[in-house]
Order: sequence, then C-alpha cells, then structure tokens
Amino acid sequence: MKKLIIFLMILFVLSGCSRKVNSVAASNLEINNSMSHLTPLSIPIHYTSAYDEKTLKEMGIKLSSTNIVPKIGELEVRKIAEDLLRQTAVQPKSIYLEYGLITANVGIGGISAEAINANPVLKNKKSIVDVPVWVITLKGLLPDDYVPDHRGKEPLDISSTVIDANTGKALFGFGTGK
Repeated sequence: MKKLIIFLMILFVLSGCSRKVNSVAASNLEINNSMSHLTPLSIPIHYTSAYDEKTLKEMGIKLSSTNIVPKIGELEVRKIAEDLLRQTAVQPKSIYLEYGLITANVGIGGISAEAINANPVLKNKKSIVDVPVWVITLKGLLPDDYVPDHRGKEPLDISSTVIDANTGKALFGFGTGK
C-alpha cells in the first residue's frame, strides 16, 4: 500500500511538471510566433550603425550616443522596420537599427507637418539638433553584380529612414549608392 501511495504521488508530481513544461513551451511558442512576423528570417538585424562617422559627416549628419531612454522601444522600431520592408521593391541583405541623438542639415520645413505636430519639441526648433531618433537602415538593396551606368542618378544601395524616438513618426531619409 505504501509503495502504491508513493507511486501515485510521483505520478501526480510528474503530471503537474509536464503541464508546467507544456505551458512554458506553449508561451515560448506564442512569443516566437509573435516575433516571427517582424522580419523574414533570412534578413539579419543589427543594432549598430550602418555608416561610419566620415560618411555621415559628408551627408551633414551627426549621430551621437545617449542615455535617454526612447519612448519607442526596440520592438516598436522593429515593427516600423517591417512596414518599411513591405514598401520596398527589393528585399535588403541586412537591416540596421540604431538609436541616438541626431543633428542634421535638414530644416524643419523638410519634415512633414504630421511629424512636427506629433512632437511639441520639434515645433519650437528651427533645425534638427540633438533629437532622439531611431535610424532604420536597409542595406544591400542593389544586386552584388550591379554596375553603375553613370547616365543618371545612381540608385540607393543603402537607404535610411530617421524615426522620431518619441513618436514613431518618420522625420526624413537619406542614403548612398554602391
């Protein structure tokens, strides 16, 4: 009788553990499934800069690191990047997400009224100086064997969209050819 009680107790404990393991596995599956729609698995995401400081300076852009916590977090910016991916005709080879303070030679007149109205701080500025942003960069838009023909404007191989880190609105974009 004692052996039967011990056996039933072990069985009871194990069945409770298996339910717990199954619920943990199910919740992990839900998390993984909710993340899987963000970007195709074949496109790597890097949380670093796609540009060197010299290239940014040539474009009139300075991006500095900051300890300010963005209102738009990594998950939200990944969703914004996914929306940008849907709008591109060619899938990039990689995606770069970088957070920082941007100073750029872009007048406020070059930014949409919607973006300015969404962020009261931008309303009072005359230019983009030390604004917290996410820079979403799609890199590798041109085929590896692309040869420029120099007859017109060179297409972008690296395309960046600057997102207001407080509102999630696009401020402006920039990029470079191959």
